[in-house]
Amino acid sequence: MESVSQPAQRARRLFGLNALIAWAGYGIAQITNIFDLAPSAEAYDPSSNMFGGSAAGLAGAIGRLFDSHGYFTTWSNLLVALTLTALYLQPERAGRLFHRLRNTALLMITMTMILYHLLLAASQNPQGLHAVSNVLQHYITPIVTIIVWLLVGPRGRYTFSDTFTVFIIPIAYLAYTLLHGAVALVYPYPFFNVVKYGYASVLTLMGAVIVGGYVVSLIYYGVERLRSRT
Repeated sequence: MESVSQPAQRARRLFGLNALIAWAGYGIAQITNIFDLAPSAEAYDPSSNMFGGSAAGLAGAIGRLFDSHGYFTTWSNLLVALTLTALYLQPERAGRLFHRLRNTALLMITMTMILYHLLLAASQNPQGLHAVSNVLQHYITPIVTIIVWLLVGPRGRYTFSDTFTVFIIPIAYLAYTLLHGAVALVYPYPFFNVVKYGYASVLTLMGAVIVGGYVVSLIYYGVERLRSRT
């Protein structure tokens, strides 16, 4: 039987820990939504044009589940969970597509933490299990993901072209959000509310987020270059 090196074993353990934390945050959030275990502390306002308004209890489970997967937070945490699980199962996993997904997950989860902390945290008051999943998805999973990437990579897989390709899924998310909002007139975040702020304002903000994200992507590329030389 071929022996596994200590560095490879360490990497696999860290990948597994990262995946477990990401799945925990995602799973707790979905269970809470499906079974309505932590109702909002405030009554839903139909005029807000925000997600919500599903019936209480299991009667509104499908609506809440659908809304939950309209958040960038869910997309980023789920992508981290999937890519880190793949790395846990096969730490030396190769392939340009997979590495781009891994890098995309890294960028998305970082932006999830930054945007939540800057734009949403002050106005949020999650209750019960939502408070648990909120901390996991917005802070613990992002921080752990960044640390694991810094420690065990995989190295040499964040190329300059990836500073662009990592935006394919985020831009797809933004396009989906606008399209769904145009049809349903509801949005996941107040700052994406086209009904209230108009397309010019929302598109300007989305553009600023992409620019900020590109700066983060360049930082990761620079760190990758430095780490790959050590």
